[in-house]
Parts: sequence; C-alpha cells; structure tokens
Amino acid sequence: MIENVFVVSKLSQVKAINSELKIKIIKELIINPATGQQLSKIFGLSKQKMHYNLKALLNVNLIEIINIGNNKDVYYRAKAKNYILDFSLKDNNNEEKGENNRTLINHILESHNIDLTKIAANLLENSLKMQAKEKLLIVSGEYNMPLVKKILIEASKRQIEVTLMYRDKELLEAKHDQFSLATYSWDFEKFNRALKNTDVYLYLNGESRFINLDNPVKKKIQQRAFEKSRDIIKKNNIRIAMMEGLMHDDLTEENILNEISFWKSLDVDYKKLAEVTEQESLKYFSKKTVRIYNNEGTDFNCKIQKIQCDYGSFTDLHKQSPLISIPGGEIIFIPEEKSFNGVIKAKTGYLYGKSIINPMIKIINNEIVDYQAEVNEELITKAISEGGPDARTISTINIGTNYNMNKVNIDPLYKSKSKGIISIKWGENVSIGGSIKGSIEWQIQLENPKIKIK
Repeated sequence: MIENVFVVSKLSQVKAINSELKIKIIKELIINPATGQQLSKIFGLSKQKMHYNLKALLNVNLIEIINIGNNKDVYYRAKAKNYILDFSLKDNNNEEKGENNRTLINHILESHNIDLTKIAANLLENSLKMQAKEKLLIVSGEYNMPLVKKILIEASKRQIEVTLMYRDKELLEAKHDQFSLATYSWDFEKFNRALKNTDVYLYLNGESRFINLDNPVKKKIQQRAFEKSRDIIKKNNIRIAMMEGLMHDDLTEENILNEISFWKSLDVDYKKLAEVTEQESLKYFSKKTVRIYNNEGTDFNCKIQKIQCDYGSFTDLHKQSPLISIPGGEIIFIPEEKSFNGVIKAKTGYLYGKSIINPMIKIINNEIVDYQAEVNEELITKAISEGGPDARTISTINIGTNYNMNKVNIDPLYKSKSKGIISIKWGENVSIGGSIKGSIEWQIQLENPKIKIK
C-alpha cells in the first residue's frame, strides 16, 4: 500500500529530483503504477532516457518496483501520496524552519480533508460545552500550540474569554532548577488565582512528563498547591480537560503520520462517543469483581470500588468523570482497597516520557511487590522512590472506548483511549473521587486483553 507521506531528507534525494521531468514522473506514479515503456509513451521519450531517469529515482528510494498480478513487466510506483522537503537540509534557522514545517504539515492535513478550524470549534462546543461569556484557562507548552491557536480563534468568535499560560520545557526546567522557593510558590499561587476565575480548565502541557522534580521541598510546595487547586475546582464546579500527548513540528514521516492520526481522533462525533462509552460501561455497572488476563502473562483480579466514564465530553450521564481527556473515551475503575492481586505483563509501559519495554509487575493488595522490565526498569525504581507514600499503589484501571482512535502512528499516551486497550495506571485518583495521592503518573498498556466480570 502506498504511504501517505515521504520526507525528502537526504541531499542525494534532493539532487535526484533536479529536473522538471523527474518531478513529473513521480507525480504520474503517484496516480498510477506504470512500466518504463508506458512512461516513455506518456512523456514522448526514448526507452533509454526513461530508464536513466527511473534508475536515478530508484537509487535514492524515491520510487519503488512493485508486482502486479502475474504480469512479468516491471512496474514502478511512487513511494507516497505526498513528498515534502525537510528544510533542515538547506536552512539552519530554527525559527524559519519551524514555520516552514508547520506550513507544510498544515498543507498535508488539508490534503487529507482534515479541517482544523472545524475540529477546534467542535472541541469547544461539543466536548468542553462552552457558552458565550464563559472563561477558559489553557496551560500549554510549545508543541501543542498549533491546536491552541485554532482554539483561540474559535473561542474569540464565540465570545469566550481565554487566559493562556505558556509552559515550555525551558520554563519548566527553570522552575524546578533555578526558581527560588518563594518564586516557585508564587508561580503556583498565580495559577490558582487564574483557576478561581475560570469555567473550564484545559491542560495541554504534555512537556511536563519529561521534566523531573528532584527538590524535596519544592515537591511539598507542589503537592500543597495541587491540593488547593483540587479544592478550587470542586468548590467552583470547574470543568477540567487534559491532553497528555504531544504534537511535534519535526518534519519526519513518523511525526507527520502521528499528527494526521491525532487530528482525525479529535474529528469525532462527541455525542456518539458518549453513547458508545455509556453502552460499553453498562456491562460493568453493578458488578463487583473483574479479572483481566492476556497472552503475555497478565492475570489479575480486583474488586471495583467505583466506576466513572470519560465520555470525551461533559454530559449529564450519572457516571460522568469530573475530568475528561482529549481525545477521550474511557471506562475508569477505581479498585477497592487491598483487592488487586496478580501479575501484569505487557509489551509496553510509559513513564517519564519514555517507553518501558516488556514490563512485569507483581501486585499484592493493590501495591507493587516486585517488578522487572527488559528496557528502562530503573525508571520504575525511580517512580517508586519519588512518588510518595502511594507510589506503589494502583490508582485506576482504564478501558479504552474511542472508536475513532488509530492504534498506530500516534503518541502512545493517546493510544490508551483506543477501543480494545486497557491501561493500568499509577499516580493520583483523588481528582476523580479516589484516595490515592501518588505524585508520579505512569501506566502499563495491555493490548487485546480478556475480561471476566461477576
């Protein structure tokens, strides 16, 4: 199958498309595969000259040879539907490069019929349920600003007042390493003052998952500030939405495909997503015990203390979680205290912005008693040592329900919302009505799990 995007990232590839003819040949092969003879007739060239041009394009991997049925003729095909040039090949100005990259990515999104303006409007109206004169607080870093910019425009059209707090990696690192204790406290106080004066809080600061906080005094300040934030949110009935993943402007094939998947996952019918999630949750409602297992060796049981749903939007449904994710779609189990026992084995987990490969976690009475991983096992050790008294304790079991979510070519933290994925999570669940206060958020993802309930 022909790919969506091919990034021209090598100088040899740039040199190979040094003529209008070669570009026309690639454009023709995007539409349909063709033999050298067919291309010779199309362009009115000798077979020798066409062979020379095709060989030049093949040598740098800009086109490929494919088989068509039992036909013995050699057919050529373009590598992708879109070819784009990595501007880092010819320009070291990062600001200009980033702007060029974003323009190209937006053009590719448009070619896939992805309407960014429509998606932002849908998010405001049908997910966040915002009305004219309401106030929206956004916290975002650099990477998710393409989404923020669209939201700002659509919010202004709807007379929604927006406060934006910018928190990129450099600022987050400075807060942790350079801010005095007084300044660190003041920054949280400033946030909580803004939070008091808002109707919806949208957290898009995925960069924070890459920034460690090692100062024990600052950790206590942070914990107290978060507790105050939760009190403000509860008292003022503030609607909270968050997005853990990141968009990237780097002009690579992987990032472009990830962004296409991201925007498509947001281009969802929120009413339908809520209905699908609610219908799926009915099979668990009034059940007391769940067993989850898979072919990798996972097998555990737990009692269900509470069930909530992230419908991807704010609804009037009685299992509505006070916090939703973007993109959303999850059934959330809060395990009953000391009821979770068994083994979790999976291909991947995610912690401190990195992948844990082939993790194995043994749980007794909701707490980790043993663990290992093929790659990044030390990150689990770090999370347990830094996450506070509840660091070993399971916070939630999350069952993905988003039917519009691609399981490949997307930030793995979005992937957890995909239908058929179960995520076991550590961290805090106080914000959704639990009692666990772990300060390090991380998860293990189970693909194709089996579930038994009673």
